[in-house]
Amino acid sequence: SNSGGSKEHEIDGDDGLVVMHVHFGMSGMWAVFNTTTEEPDVKPTTRLRLEEIVSPSSAIAAEHKICTHLSAMTVAHGDYSLYTSKKAALGEDPLRPDANPDQLFGRVIKSKKSIGQLIMDQSFFAGPGNIYRAEILFL
Repeated sequence: SNSGGSKEHEIDGDDGLVVMHVHFGMSGMWAVFNTTTEEPDVKPTTRLRLEEIVSPSSAIAAEHKICTHLSAMTVAHGDYSLYTSKKAALGEDPLRPDANPDQLFGRVIKSKKSIGQLIMDQSFFAGPGNIYRAEILFL
């Protein structure tokens, strides 16, 4: 979930835009390295490796290039329609200022699911995940 401001107006219809959907699961990781001094070998659990491309005329020296290793349960990529379909399926993000708690409460009280199941349902609550569900409901 994105608890910052919306950037949709800046990217809508952008040709060549690549959207990534990442589900980290319980042990996912996104690490950034300097390509010349600290990048480790790619592990079998690395799902994606991205490397910065620096043009020869760039002010960034080759020794300052970065890359990233992504270890996650799933990684999917596509165009802008991937973003819009994933976003449309999400429920309310409690950290966003434009969240609609009244709409969410109406859906929660009509549901037959337990509150723990609802917190895990991304179509109700966007983002918490299992660890926050456990912490929120711990008594």
